[in-house]
Amino acid sequence: AEYAGPLSPELSPDGKRLAVVRSTSGAAEDIWVMDAADGTASRFTFDPSRELSPLWSPDGNRLLFRSNRDGGVFNIYEKSSSGAGNEEQVYQSAEQKYPGDWSPDGRYLLYTIAPEKTGVDLWVLPLTGDRKPFPYLQTEANETSGQFSPDEKWVAYVSNESGRNEVYIQ
Repeated sequence: AEYAGPLSPELSPDGKRLAVVRSTSGAAEDIWVMDAADGTASRFTFDPSRELSPLWSPDGNRLLFRSNRDGGVFNIYEKSSSGAGNEEQVYQSAEQKYPGDWSPDGRYLLYTIAPEKTGVDLWVLPLTGDRKPFPYLQTEANETSGQFSPDEKWVAYVSNESGRNEVYIQ
């Protein structure tokens, strides 16, 4: 199979590793972790389904990603960034989910869903306790690319509320 090159690069918090999605013709995408200095890579996910959108935890000890291994819809998983241990399902629902940002304190995941009734919306998933998600922005417009500020007081996101994509801070 021919190598198609890395996609969706995500640099670890310490700047030493890079999580990427690699695909080969005829095979599903998997996440690989590369050494940022010399480029050596090791495969991180091994499921025959698609694993996409890698996201490092703030301390660099975990990698979160989305996978369609449950039969079509993408759900959210995490695994130790060392590659040891099994992948753990973090959140499952009927909507497609796209991990966006992990809060600096490690307690929340900002993610995007694309429900049928409204535009693309931003939601927050607590990563402790009952893990019951709640909407952050749920409008007729599309809100995407949510990012927490370093002090966690603000969220930057892209919206097409004005008729074109613009960056907002709330």
